[in-house]
Amino acid sequence: MSIVGISETIGSLGDDIGRELGRRHGWEFADREIISKAAERFGESPIDLVHVTEEKPSLLERIRDTYRQYVVSVEAILLEMASRDNVILSGRGATVVLAKITHVLRVRITAPETVRAERVRQRMGLTPEASLDHVRQADRERAARIRFLYHVDWDDPLLYDVVLNTERLTVERATRILDEMLEDPRWAGTSESRGRLADLSIAAQATAGLLVNSATRTLQVLASCTGGQVSVSGMVDWEEQRTAVHDIVSAISGVKAVRNEVIVRPRRMPRPSM
Repeated sequence: MSIVGISETIGSLGDDIGRELGRRHGWEFADREIISKAAERFGESPIDLVHVTEEKPSLLERIRDTYRQYVVSVEAILLEMASRDNVILSGRGATVVLAKITHVLRVRITAPETVRAERVRQRMGLTPEASLDHVRQADRERAARIRFLYHVDWDDPLLYDVVLNTERLTVERATRILDEMLEDPRWAGTSESRGRLADLSIAAQATAGLLVNSATRTLQVLASCTGGQVSVSGMVDWEEQRTAVHDIVSAISGVKAVRNEVIVRPRRMPRPSM
């Protein structure tokens, strides 16, 4: 039972390596699939989800919290897929989101700019200058997005358990290196680390569910999970909102109990028309 998180730069062959590793072990590989699952589950636009995971944050995002709903939706799917084990998750901040899970093998796959630009040129039919510009822009935008969301430098080698430079590594050889690493028992996980992952997954799904539901998306409610028991806290204006929070969280798979600590504000307000 293993989980691999991959951070790859464009033209580095990262997805090729991830797919080959998945094929060898019969594990699921997910990259854009993470986006499609999040869009389907939470009713979001795939274009918006790609923007918040790949592109440089806009000025509006930096000023206002307009991106949070999309990011939480993607993180919820990442954690849910990881909790099923035997999966390879590429991009979407997977290596950062899963950093608290000790049995996740976090992999960085990259290569020099010129090497990656040549691969991009061959694949996309660009001029050498255009392919190099494309690689540099992609690097800048992805680095800016990760820094904005998680306050880390995605080029920091200490974020990963292994960094592979594919300048002289074939997909076959790089995959064998990861195969050898996965033989170490530490990547098999423990009951404690798997329980921790399950709790993080449930908490993320609760947060996402509350943010996308029209009855609760504007509420300041926090959710956490321990041993399958979810605690929700915050303040709302009406008892109906408190009940809606409880119902949304209770419906999540894996939730054993809900501790509803949401408080209804002790003040009289005109009841909105139904």
